[in-house]
Amino acid sequence: MAGNVPKIRFPGFTEPWEQRKLGEIGFIQTGNTPSTANEKHYSTSGIPWITPSDIYNQVVSVPSRYLSEEGRTAARTAPSDSILVTCIASIGKNALINEESGFNQQINSLTPLEEFDPYFLFIDSYHWSETMRKIAASQTMPIINKTEFSKLTTKITNLKEQQKIGKFFRKIDSAIALHQRKLDDLKKFKSGLLQKMFPKAGETVPEVRFPEFTGDWEQRKLGDFSHKVT
Repeated sequence: MAGNVPKIRFPGFTEPWEQRKLGEIGFIQTGNTPSTANEKHYSTSGIPWITPSDIYNQVVSVPSRYLSEEGRTAARTAPSDSILVTCIASIGKNALINEESGFNQQINSLTPLEEFDPYFLFIDSYHWSETMRKIAASQTMPIINKTEFSKLTTKITNLKEQQKIGKFFRKIDSAIALHQRKLDDLKKFKSGLLQKMFPKAGETVPEVRFPEFTGDWEQRKLGDFSHKVT
C-alpha cells in the first residue's frame, strides 16, 4: 500500500484508506479459563472453549472442551463473527468464529462494530499478526496484552469496499478449504493403501494387489539393494 491507497483495488473505489486503532473498530476482550476443578463448568457439547492449539491455518478445529451453561457464566465469550487472535507464546494465530465461543487467556477477541465487515477484518488480521510478532520478538516474554493489542493500528476503507474485499477473499478461502479437504482425503486414501498393498508382518502376500501378480513376496535386507563400498 502506497501511503493510504492500495496498489490494487476494485473499480469504483478511489478514496484513501484511514488509519484506525483496533480498539476503535471493535470490542476487545481477553479470554479466561473457568476453574477446571469444577467439573460442572465443562461438557462434551455446548459452547466451544478454544485454546491456541485449536486454531490451525486460520480455522478453529473441533475443540477438546466445551462450556456448560454454568461454565459460560464463569467464562468470557465472544459472539459469531468475532476474530480470535493468539497473543501469548504462539503469537498471531487468527480465526473467525461462526458461533458464540469461549477462549482462554492466551487469546484476545475483537468483535467488530457494525460499520466494519468481519471477513475484511479477518483477512486484515494477517497484517496485525506481522506487527505483533515483531513487537513480541523484542521482548523477553513474547506477549501482547489487551492494552497493546487495542493500540495496534491498521488501515480501513469504507464499508462497501470492505464488503467487496471480504467477499472476494471468502471465495478464495472456500476454494482453498475445498482443495484441502480433497488433499486430506487423498492422504487418507494413500495411507490405507500403504497398509493393504504391502504384506503385514509375518505374511508374504499383500491384502490388495494388481490382478496380474500372484506370487509371494520375498524378505530381503536393505543392504541387498545397494552396492558395497570398499
